[in-house]
Amino acid sequence: MSRIHGLDLARALAIIGMMAAHMGPEHFLTDGFPSVLFAVLAGVSLGIISSRASSLPDARFRLLTRAVILVAIGVLLAALQSYILIVLIAIGVSYILLLPVLGWDTRWLAVLLAALVVLGPLVGAAQTVVTLDWSSEFFADLLYGSYPIAAWLAYTLLGMIIHRVALQWDVVLLLLAGSVFLFIQGVIMLFAPPAGFVGEWLLAEPHSGGLLDVLASASFAAAVIGACLVACRIGAIVWATYPVRSLGAMSLTVYIVHVIATSIANDTFVSAVEEEVPAENGWDMTAPYVPPGMPVVVESDPLWPTLFLVQLIGFLLFASLWRWKFRRGPAEWAVARTIAGTVSEPVPALPPREGTAGSLRNRRADAHNPGIAE
Repeated sequence: MSRIHGLDLARALAIIGMMAAHMGPEHFLTDGFPSVLFAVLAGVSLGIISSRASSLPDARFRLLTRAVILVAIGVLLAALQSYILIVLIAIGVSYILLLPVLGWDTRWLAVLLAALVVLGPLVGAAQTVVTLDWSSEFFADLLYGSYPIAAWLAYTLLGMIIHRVALQWDVVLLLLAGSVFLFIQGVIMLFAPPAGFVGEWLLAEPHSGGLLDVLASASFAAAVIGACLVACRIGAIVWATYPVRSLGAMSLTVYIVHVIATSIANDTFVSAVEEEVPAENGWDMTAPYVPPGMPVVVESDPLWPTLFLVQLIGFLLFASLWRWKFRRGPAEWAVARTIAGTVSEPVPALPPREGTAGSLRNRRADAHNPGIAE
């Protein structure tokens, strides 16, 4: 049971980190890391869902339905506001693209992960050699935007592998991932990438999808997951973190409400149709037309940290009270009901596959919501 508690705690840290990134000043810990942690946890959830399905086709159908819902929610949130880049689209597309590999052996998943980590950054680096004009901004943004799909595929795939082999080795996960992260950070501080193609391939800037960025972000996310799993071995920590874990257990609900509430507070809700955004409440939002889904740059945010604290306290209180009575958050319940409506009858979980770690513990944790997975 501590494992699912640890996942809920890690998911809460990801959500809180993204909230701080959206509303607060730039900071090392909130610059890219929270959204990557969210994506890796989505990969863990993907593994949980597939391990519970009655068959591989059933798992793929359920995950495809879930992915379409996530993409639809993401597109809607992107169209409703012009301040926050929505990570749900990249996660949903990653789910769809990873459906063919659900039945692969873990060793081949590791090979694919290594290929994505090494070769994925070449997609962005190729722009230094060949400039491609895409007729669709959607595909261009998926390849080269703030959530490059090659990197997000790697993060989601890493989560699948963590679910299979690392959940029961949480201390090893923490130590190994933490060591890799510290090593990569040392390389980033001491090594200046050259200009040109190689430099673009090695980029370390958050959200760039460069090799150093992917390695640092993925190892950081894995280390946080390992730390949360280890911490939740202690009963006192599990008890003390109940409000935070409750928030993490309804991460999709919190994310949706946070995006809408924040964009309303800073006057960017449905503001992409305006030529200019007037400055109100101290926000310097005067800007030219901004296409939907692109962020409006705000040099200073006078509502920080008030807006952040109000949202955080509100979410903690609501999640704690809601989870006292209900297993799923409102959005998670709606997604689960939608998926259940496409299946003729409930199906029992498969017995644990040989060589797949964590299956028994994951099925025992059914009373706990794996966030996006639910």
